[in-house]
Amino acid sequence: MKRLAMNDAPHARLKTALMAKARLLGAAVLLPTVLAATSVAAQEATTDVAQDASAAAPVSASGGMDFGDDTQPFELGADQGIEWRSKEKTYTARGNAVAKQGNSSIGADTLVFYTGSDDSSFDRILATGSVKVTSGSSVGYGDKGDYNATEKLLLLTGSNLKITSDNDVVTARDRIEYWTGRNAITAIGNAVVVREDTRIHGDKATLYFANDAEGKSKLSQIEADGKVKVLNNGQTIYANHFAYNPDTDIALMTGDVRIVDGQNEYRGQRAEIDNKRKISRILGGGERVHTFIKPKKNAASTATP
Repeated sequence: MKRLAMNDAPHARLKTALMAKARLLGAAVLLPTVLAATSVAAQEATTDVAQDASAAAPVSASGGMDFGDDTQPFELGADQGIEWRSKEKTYTARGNAVAKQGNSSIGADTLVFYTGSDDSSFDRILATGSVKVTSGSSVGYGDKGDYNATEKLLLLTGSNLKITSDNDVVTARDRIEYWTGRNAITAIGNAVVVREDTRIHGDKATLYFANDAEGKSKLSQIEADGKVKVLNNGQTIYANHFAYNPDTDIALMTGDVRIVDGQNEYRGQRAEIDNKRKISRILGGGERVHTFIKPKKNAASTATP
């Protein structure tokens, strides 16, 4: 082990490795600034909302976590220096370490790059302490980040896990997973997705992304599972599963569905709400559907004698 100098061979290998295959963050990391108004809406058919992952989140053409535009320079900096360990085949940047390329970056107290057999690619990247992942207008926070190139997965763990963009916030208790091969972000453990007046709670929440006609990443679907609770404009929805398609403005809730709207309550095994067409349905799924509508009290009945 030795500290790198500008003319060291390991530094040359580092530069080659960084410039050749610097793949950390991809379209999946970019939490769109437009989450679409997540007014509770619903799907006419389960297959329309609960899309197959391969359709809702196509694999990135790069086949990995693109840290940014490969035509742009890659920069790795640290306040306390960078070292190369030939035996472990690692580069370690310490002290406010930041790796940047294009409009993407990953920063931490310490960054460790585990190189492949030819030193021209990374098998793993480990970020420790005050981790901050940035892509475009979105920023992810955690105490530890671990990127596995084989699984194309960046895992954020620690306290106060959060992803923010211009108008959206996603939080989780246990971990946040960036699945770049599927263009998806999954928040696990008391997951919450917030957009303006809408809050989606669940044991797990997944946001799927797809490229639009201009090649820009956009949100294609939100799903929540396990003890789901959706708060939207005074309406509260409980279910085991929730799926929302921002393009169609349709949402589907399944499993012990309960919708509380003011003093009225609706129960069933499946609820579908089409916000564009203003059509809502509650279905029993083979069981009886229950609706409780409380009558409004008129002035005469409530007047004090």
